[in-house]
Amino acid sequence: MLTEEQVNHFQTLGFLLYKQLLSAGEMKAISDAFDRAMRQARGGAAEPELERNAQGYSVKRQQVVPFFDYDPEAFYPLLDHEKIVGVFEDLMGEDFLLTLSEGIIHAGGTRWHHDAVAPDGFFTMRAAIYLDPLGPDDGCLSVIPGSHFTEFREALKKTVGQMGVRPEEAPGRYSICNQPGDVLFMNHKLFHASLSDKVGRRAIHINCSQNTTPERNAAHFDWLMRFLEGETKGWGRFYSDRLVATAGPRRRKMLARAIELGFGNTGKVSHRQDLR
Repeated sequence: MLTEEQVNHFQTLGFLLYKQLLSAGEMKAISDAFDRAMRQARGGAAEPELERNAQGYSVKRQQVVPFFDYDPEAFYPLLDHEKIVGVFEDLMGEDFLLTLSEGIIHAGGTRWHHDAVAPDGFFTMRAAIYLDPLGPDDGCLSVIPGSHFTEFREALKKTVGQMGVRPEEAPGRYSICNQPGDVLFMNHKLFHASLSDKVGRRAIHINCSQNTTPERNAAHFDWLMRFLEGETKGWGRFYSDRLVATAGPRRRKMLARAIELGFGNTGKVSHRQDLR
């Protein structure tokens, strides 16, 4: 699926933008379904209740997790998409596991931050599908390439806001401009931000984790169990009965490991929203 150069790009820099992975027709259907689903999730209100602070950063956004069950016909195919699944397999291994889907409407920008930090040699990641053209002035994602490596990331955690420059002038900042149809694959450890106060950026995230066993690596397995437990406590059940029941062999493989470990298909589906 991916070339050696693309795999090297992701492993070295922490991200890969796959241009025009989705067709214009696919994006039109996904975008329309997204707007219907988010409106349904907020009880039919025409517009989401969004808040941002004086610096233009999101304080309150509309974030729906898990998201895909609001329109299975539109969103489930993303989990069965040959290219999307193929990229995850090439980057994480064929036994990777799906965690959560997200639908997000941002109120403004986001500060420099990273997401889940697994131990060295292990990682979680996302595929981000942005539904609108985004450049630096529109709030496209900016990253600091290579900051998924531990020493660099830990140094940035201490000093990223204390270098005497504005956030948008951080040395090494790389703006990932995208068009609808592009899909951004990103290691959760990577420092990233959206340095614009533009309201209403629309995004879909598919979050996944590498797989492991106690025999393969005990430290990685212990972290994975804590991670799945934390995601379940924070967001509720990962997979609906329908998501499991309609799965073909490839999707079942993506779901099976979390279920085997006691997560994924237990408890209630919360569709948590409007989190800070």
